[in-house]
Amino acid sequence: MDNKTFISIEFWQLVGFLLSFLGVCWGFGKMLLAQFQAQQAERQKQYERLQSKVEQMERTLGEFSAALPMTYVLREDYIRNQVVLEAKIDKNQREADRDLQDGEPKK
Repeated sequence: MDNKTFISIEFWQLVGFLLSFLGVCWGFGKMLLAQFQAQQAERQKQYERLQSKVEQMERTLGEFSAALPMTYVLREDYIRNQVVLEAKIDKNQREADRDLQDGEPKK
């Protein structure tokens, strides 16, 4: 047991290993940074495409909203118009009934 094994390494070898390790770490870091930048650029492109689609849909919605009153009638407006028409019909019916009761049609 007197025969012990020691690893002997010189100082310059240690410095070389340390510089190699740091070089490998720097290379991997640079690769990761490049991948991150590529992903960020792709996300930015997707965001810009999505933003342009949203703007296009907003324009389409604005055009539809502008044309909507010309195409459709609001429920409240329709009901108001029907009430006016029915009131006129009822008035004419009352006048016709009154004229029939009087016996002479009104000209």
